[in-house]
Amino acid sequence: MRAKIQSKLGKAFSTKLADAVDSFTCTRKILVGSNPATGVDVYDEFAYSGRGVLFGSYLKDLVKPIDYRATDFKAVLLQNEVVSNDGDLVEPDVNDIWVFEGGNYRVMSYGQDPSSSVWTVQLRKV
Repeated sequence: MRAKIQSKLGKAFSTKLADAVDSFTCTRKILVGSNPATGVDVYDEFAYSGRGVLFGSYLKDLVKPIDYRATDFKAVLLQNEVVSNDGDLVEPDVNDIWVFEGGNYRVMSYGQDPSSSVWTVQLRKV
């Protein structure tokens, strides 16, 4: 079921919905070391990207995240298209900063559908 959903949506993203689909990139910083004496933190950077449909707001939704603002955005992404530079599947994380053509957005919350084929992500403009 997951493969069929992702195949059909992926095709629609490339054809019928192409004008509504946005691509994004993200560079997540992961703390790998810290020196309290000097106050220096060492980070590794992990980059990933994907594409999906970015909606304008949650105003029309009946179910909204607990911590949302009327100016927050919602993105629907295919899970098999959210990948690292190495091609590995990536799960979004809260506080990741996504760079879209129209600006930068912070991931506030995310979830997946029951078939584990789509991410639904709450984004806030930064």
